[in-house]
Amino acid sequence: MTTSLPPPVIQLSKPGPYTLPEGCNVAATSKGSKPSVVRRGRPVGRPRMARSMGRYPFLAYANRYLETVAPMYAEATVKELGRRYRRMAMIFAELSSSGRTDTDNPIKMGEKEILAYIERLKADGVKESGLAHNLSALGSLLLDVNNTSLERVRKRYPSLMPKRRNKRQAPIESDVVGHILKASQNVKEWRTLEAYAVVVTALSTGLRPKELRLSTVMDLDTKRWVLNVKHVKGESTYGEQRDVPIRVEGQRLIERYINARAEIVKERCPGNEALFPAADDHGDGYFAPNSIARLKTLVERDIGSKFELRACRRTFGQTCIDEGLPIESVSLLLGHSTTKTTETYYCRKRQDAAIKEAQSLWNGQRPAQNPTINEPALKQKSALIENKNWMTGYA
Repeated sequence: MTTSLPPPVIQLSKPGPYTLPEGCNVAATSKGSKPSVVRRGRPVGRPRMARSMGRYPFLAYANRYLETVAPMYAEATVKELGRRYRRMAMIFAELSSSGRTDTDNPIKMGEKEILAYIERLKADGVKESGLAHNLSALGSLLLDVNNTSLERVRKRYPSLMPKRRNKRQAPIESDVVGHILKASQNVKEWRTLEAYAVVVTALSTGLRPKELRLSTVMDLDTKRWVLNVKHVKGESTYGEQRDVPIRVEGQRLIERYINARAEIVKERCPGNEALFPAADDHGDGYFAPNSIARLKTLVERDIGSKFELRACRRTFGQTCIDEGLPIESVSLLLGHSTTKTTETYYCRKRQDAAIKEAQSLWNGQRPAQNPTINEPALKQKSALIENKNWMTGYA
């Protein structure tokens, strides 16, 4: 009767990696360390700890989180989150290497790491709005790995948390708008014409930059002068398509632009459906988010005034309010689900208009139902407004 012997145990005096002979158990030892049993056929070495994500755990977890949420956000939002997380990773790595924190792994972060991060941002002069955005992004990442440290910090140290202040930004000044409309009638060079068309369309419809750049020429109805907006904010979740009327002062330029666009598309990029085509683009033919915003700089240079493309949206809303359009209608045209968003961030009735209505009511006069935008502008004694060119934009 033969007795089978157990396979020999090989003692290794130096660390691996080693390839094990078939049928052998290996115990790797080093001075002062305990033997570790390694699976058959695998190199011997220090086993990875649980939940290890490599040398850069913060970025690894951030990238995994972005892949999960990408379908729920716009492309530009995902890119912005990516940039924000890369900056966070650099800061947490510096804090860890300097000994101010114990880890830069999102799973292991505690109050010490979060407080050090807040202190660092404040020392760098980050405004409260920026601090709020960063903590919101960090909190989403931490919750994704079941880490509630930031929530505990919010409750324990409320005085350190940023205070959100909803301040409505001003629309573009009426004289700048008038200058844009007047200058647009003399433009002939294609790229400058396209830049003016983008800005004037934004002023005439209140569309977001994303909605402008992803509009197609088929979305434009020049008989009814209505633009159908398909790629709205939150289009894959809560967003709804809408039709927006085009203001009278923008119609003439848009009509001239459409004719010029047809020639350019036929010559440079046949088949391009974008309302504002990137004629020299070899991709999908649409402008990238940053590129369409840069078109606006051509208009700034031409008129000698700076403005934000997003401000065109506020200007559209405020102009409609000044003309007497109800806030409910303006909110629908801007694509808001409630009037609270419209009034908080975009536009609302001006105080001088409210004072005028109150005084008229108290004096027994009937308030004007549809005050025009020319009334406050006339007081500025602008030659352009006095000639009533505002409604057409042309002499």
